[in-house]
Amino acid sequence: MTEALTPPPPPPAPSLEDGFHGPRTSFFPGIGRQLTILEQSSRSGGVAGVKRGLAVAFIVAGVIGLLASLAVQWALLSVVGFQVIAVLLAPLTEEPSKALGVVVVALFVWKAVPNRRYGAALGAAAGLGFGVVESIIYIINITSASLPAELEGARAGLVLMRVVVTPLMHPLWSAFMGIGIFAVLAKKSLPENSPTSPALPLLFIIIGIANHIVWNAISVFSGLGYVAVATNAMVIFPLFAIILRDFLGGHFNFPNFFESLQESPSPAEAFVPPPPPP
Repeated sequence: MTEALTPPPPPPAPSLEDGFHGPRTSFFPGIGRQLTILEQSSRSGGVAGVKRGLAVAFIVAGVIGLLASLAVQWALLSVVGFQVIAVLLAPLTEEPSKALGVVVVALFVWKAVPNRRYGAALGAAAGLGFGVVESIIYIINITSASLPAELEGARAGLVLMRVVVTPLMHPLWSAFMGIGIFAVLAKKSLPENSPTSPALPLLFIIIGIANHIVWNAISVFSGLGYVAVATNAMVIFPLFAIILRDFLGGHFNFPNFFESLQESPSPAEAFVPPPPPP
């Protein structure tokens, strides 16, 4: 009697550790657990039209969000002065204005924000749209403004600095805001006695605004020069990027950004029983 063939075991499921994204971190385990609870209550297996949603967030924040924040800043500029506007009022007006793009997508396009990574991606897309349009305005002003003869040679450097910082600053700040909006929406589906703090959404909003304030303060009080750009790009940006990475589960894993938070099967589910005896 020939022995029955044993089918080969199934291939291993993708792991959170797959891909080159460095060691995983867990600096804020309590916050991570609360985000996991929110994800378990709101997860819908993903959303349709991810690229369309990101594009809508980009456009809404880059047009409506920018105009709204500039209107407030221009109205108050003569009252409080440039430094107060740049360091305090710009972050306090721009982050909520960019959040408008996230809210529009979450409520009217995607109809859901399944997890923190979708929220962060929406926030980053909104921030990038805001930053690109803002930088276009800055570059037009730099290239068309009348400058003293000794500063004429600085135009190209100022434009280059703006190009360098555009993909770094606004997307990072708004990614925190996007996680906060995810938390706001997810908490609505939880009972009042759920083990999540009511201040959790506010925490992410504060971090995004604080990151913006620190960046602008360094830029303004160091003279808006190369030292400010280097300090922000090489110190402030990596620091807050590491914090964001930790909140997202301890890694970025960009090639599988949206899939990487899917829960691995439990040991019982992963167990493959032996074949029956012949």
